[in-house]
Amino acid sequence: MQQVFKKTSIALGIAAVAAIAGASVFGLSGGGGAGKAAIGGAPAPSLSGEGTLNQQQRYIVVYREAPLSAYKGELNGLAAPKRLPSAVGGAGRIDVQSAAARSYVQYLGGVQADHERRIHGLLGRSPRVDFRMRHALNGIVTELTAAEADRISQLDEVRFVEPYQVYEQATDVGPGLIGAPALWNATPTAYRGEGMVIGIIDSGINFGSPAFTAVDDSGYHHVNPLGAGTYLGSCAPGGVDEGRCNDKLIGGYDFVCAAPGNQCGVANVREEPGFGDTNSHGSHVASTAAGNAWNTTFRGNNLRISGVAPHANIIAYDACYTEISTGRGLCPNTSTVRSIDQAIADGVVDVINYSIGGGSNPWGEATSLSFLNATDAGIYVAAAAGNDGPDSFTSDHLEPWVGTTAASQHGRGSFEWVLAISGPGAVPGALQAIELTEGSGGTPFAVSLPSTTPVRVSAGIDSANDGCAAFPANTFQGAIAVVRRGTCNFTDKVANAAAAGAVAVVIANNQITGLSPSVPGATVPAFVASQADSNALRNFAASNGNTATGGIPFPAVIIHNTPDQLADFSSRGPAADLDLVKPDITAPGVDVLAVTAGTAISGSEQSVGLLSGTSMASPHHAGAAALVRQARPTWTVAEVKSALMMTAKQEVLKEDGVTQADAHAMGAGRIQVDQAIRAGLVLNETKANYAAANPATGGQLANLNLPSMAKFNCAGSCSFTRVVRNTLSTRQTWTGKVQGLSALVSPSLFTLNPGETKSIKITVSTNGLPQTGAFNFGKLVLTPSGGDASQPVLRLPIAVAVQPPKLDATPAATALSLPAGGTGSVALRIGNIGGSNLDWQIDNTGTGSRTLVATVGNGANGTRSTRFTDAATVGARAVVAADDFTLADATAITQIRADGFVNGGTLATAQSINWSIFRDVGGNPEGNPESTPQLAVWSYTAAPTAAGVSTSGFATINLNLATAGQNVNLAAGRYWLVVSVRAPLATSWFWFNATSGDSIYRSVLVLPDGSGAWSALTGSPGLAYGLQGANNCGATWIGAPTRAFGRVAPAAGMDTQVQINAAGLAAGSYVGYVCVASNDPSRPKAALRVALTVTPAP
Repeated sequence: MQQVFKKTSIALGIAAVAAIAGASVFGLSGGGGAGKAAIGGAPAPSLSGEGTLNQQQRYIVVYREAPLSAYKGELNGLAAPKRLPSAVGGAGRIDVQSAAARSYVQYLGGVQADHERRIHGLLGRSPRVDFRMRHALNGIVTELTAAEADRISQLDEVRFVEPYQVYEQATDVGPGLIGAPALWNATPTAYRGEGMVIGIIDSGINFGSPAFTAVDDSGYHHVNPLGAGTYLGSCAPGGVDEGRCNDKLIGGYDFVCAAPGNQCGVANVREEPGFGDTNSHGSHVASTAAGNAWNTTFRGNNLRISGVAPHANIIAYDACYTEISTGRGLCPNTSTVRSIDQAIADGVVDVINYSIGGGSNPWGEATSLSFLNATDAGIYVAAAAGNDGPDSFTSDHLEPWVGTTAASQHGRGSFEWVLAISGPGAVPGALQAIELTEGSGGTPFAVSLPSTTPVRVSAGIDSANDGCAAFPANTFQGAIAVVRRGTCNFTDKVANAAAAGAVAVVIANNQITGLSPSVPGATVPAFVASQADSNALRNFAASNGNTATGGIPFPAVIIHNTPDQLADFSSRGPAADLDLVKPDITAPGVDVLAVTAGTAISGSEQSVGLLSGTSMASPHHAGAAALVRQARPTWTVAEVKSALMMTAKQEVLKEDGVTQADAHAMGAGRIQVDQAIRAGLVLNETKANYAAANPATGGQLANLNLPSMAKFNCAGSCSFTRVVRNTLSTRQTWTGKVQGLSALVSPSLFTLNPGETKSIKITVSTNGLPQTGAFNFGKLVLTPSGGDASQPVLRLPIAVAVQPPKLDATPAATALSLPAGGTGSVALRIGNIGGSNLDWQIDNTGTGSRTLVATVGNGANGTRSTRFTDAATVGARAVVAADDFTLADATAITQIRADGFVNGGTLATAQSINWSIFRDVGGNPEGNPESTPQLAVWSYTAAPTAAGVSTSGFATINLNLATAGQNVNLAAGRYWLVVSVRAPLATSWFWFNATSGDSIYRSVLVLPDGSGAWSALTGSPGLAYGLQGANNCGATWIGAPTRAFGRVAPAAGMDTQVQINAAGLAAGSYVGYVCVASNDPSRPKAALRVALTVTPAP
């Protein structure tokens, strides 16, 4: 129980910051900010799809007469319009210039004029007509109030009146933003994914959704590449999913309700046999990548949604289950690896979408290596970058053979219910549009509440138990009740308000954090308003005798945002210390509308919802890859990835909406699939080279032929070689130039014949760049000239850093013996293991730091060290680990580092971190931080974001004790360090096992009663950690050095000697420290221990 091998061996958390209709689904809520701007110059939407009773807004009035496109000559004297000849036979387009067409359009003009006169008579005014439609629709766009629209809709000649709303381009807005419709509608050949198969490794699929039917609503009938009636996996005859597949959804597998690790029937787990989805994540992902185009309604808005490759086939690989208590999707590596294996065995999959975490150890994880083989088998893998941004070093899927996807906004944000206070008197701006979160499980909101609706704030709004007892009769008669959160459950509050006449209830939040209330059985719609808005509403009501009015319009208001702005949650590079740009590319992943599912595998066939996360960006990437593969079937997987990256839009903003994103945030930029198929150059790479690039075995990642370039330490200069291939059928000339960095490109001008390749060398100079380890960004720009100069300009991101110097002064400790009055010396070597020149000098004043322990993690396995927040479920309070260290002298501890990783989450979600140091008693720690914390010689608990606490790498914990306000002075002796995290079992922190050490380390399982004994662990040299201490520099007997200062180049060293003088010293033992000051920013002054033994004079 105490050790885990392979970081993904328990579970990989689904990579989504997801919200379905405002509810948190995968543990975190998030997404981009929302603005009020309208799309593309459209008029700003009102607060209501139907408006308030006296507020004018735009409406479409549709008349009953046929428009030109639908007219078949039914009226005497007006012939049907002629049709143009068609290239494929049959009737072609309408000849709008024919006499018959002109006559009918003229006739409609007269009819519309008659209708407008009738409207004038009905309303007593002539509404302004913005424009008239007579070809696709017979109607007008005009401005009306809601009451006027209702009256006009009753006219016999009016077919219907539709309020203004934004109909987004098909998955909703995402495919349009990345250029998919240009391929869907391309001539002479359109590409919608025909013949492509996308494998979805996820939580299953809502197989009854219209997004996955064999025939879509346009009549397109999918072609089953296996042959009609032939299906894979559990859809085969006798399988649990028999009858659920079709020519669109051609197969499915369940790798969760099966050995090993069958999750069906396990407590706190929701999962059923088969690939049906009861989580929503898999359905959403699948429909985003390849769902059919279909019409749906979301919060009253009529919308058409589509996957990026809507005619592609789908195979579902169910690899994830739902943890009921948290709603998180968990995906065991045993399930994911089997899924990848099966995808290769199926022999028909072209693209895999993997919106699941992992991939931080590309050459050491089974899933990562499975993806390498899948790539070699010709399968494109798109994966999610993760949702731990905007912090650096947080990106998942560092595999260079995987396409790792960041998430950005697509312009259309959420669909919000809005309470608009209308009076009395002047209403503060903030109260004119209060965004509400609808409760779940009760009566859904379906009809507008007009702006004249009374809004009544409860008299007990500031009490802790507001609404927990019955209100006086008619307190809220016909009103929207505002009741404070607290004490009793939401259903009781809503029921009490409804019994007092409320037509809707707004729960006033009493906390800053968001809330999505569950109100099962509520008979009126229930919402929550933020604490700030609730308090403002309370104050406004108090100022007017609680006589406020307002309305909640239906349908929900569409909130717009800035396209191509990165989501704040989108994980970022750099990719640890690898010479690699990650993420690779960006795609829409904020408030994506697609198919969802219920908590049962049937009954939610029409369900759609909004989710946000890199999980939602990845399927946009997968669908785009399918379109490119369809359009360019001869391109390799690596070439497809290079085309998508090199043609990506680089004008992407960071989450602040102002700053240009860099390659560690956006990769190459946001996908433009319509440009990707036109890429005139592509780059290929092989499995053999990917495998050989493993840095742990001396491989050089920077030498891979990737469509990006990175160097973690580019001291002075660094070179990259890239080999490109001409994809065009014609001879083409290109020019190469680096922007943003000082670099040479050779050759900078080259011409390639069709299919010809060329090697390009890019040499980047870092002279003058800061030597701080911070990355500097540029791009190689390849521009077509001559030939077909209309080809897209291609861009490859470049990221280089110059690492600071790093002092390596040796020996850390030395000893010598002198007779009393004698002299001698100690030899020191000043080395530089950093990336830039080290300037040093001997400085025996003040204090210097000492490295007491410095082991590093093996990157593959570790020991659990977690104090459980869900102890009752786990059946234990904690499992914590300890490693020993010995101090020869009294020492002040200044810094602690513990290398580790988190299964299924991040350190950011941990409740707290604890550091404890115990004395050694009989070869074990004297106590443990869970049941006997009082026995520690020092203990400190803090949040992951507290002062002095920082995290890095996978989940390395760093503590600067001075910054944290800690003063720890230890006497000489043997001690044990315990570092632990308070978190749920499912997101345990594991302390990496070390690559070196004394093989002495311990673990204790603390049971519910607090009992538990330390036990020795085996199989590793110990735990990976570092301790820094501080000691006073110098001693009276430490003399001058033979060389007092110098400059050392990277990977070089310099020797010096320090004089030791025993004059005036009595026989005995002495300890002093020689201190070396330098420009190493992590260790400005190092202390080297000198032990002097003075013997009696001869």
